[in-house]
Amino acid sequence: MECMRCQGLMAEDHFIDLQGTGGLMWMKGWRCLNCGQVVDPLIEQNRRLQEAPVLGSGAPRRSCLLTVRE
Repeated sequence: MECMRCQGLMAEDHFIDLQGTGGLMWMKGWRCLNCGQVVDPLIEQNRRLQEAPVLGSGAPRRSCLLTVRE
């Protein structure tokens, strides 16, 4: 797997949540060996949701025009 940030090598890693209210929580994820970028399934899901186009928002787009005075 390749890092999205630096194109470095990603390695599987195990993470622990010490501040979880339900006790300890272990999860698998990926960490870049080059820059330290961390990716887990929840991070990936949130990124995909943010990249999805918003359809039918109904709000018109406004363009910002600047006037230059000399």
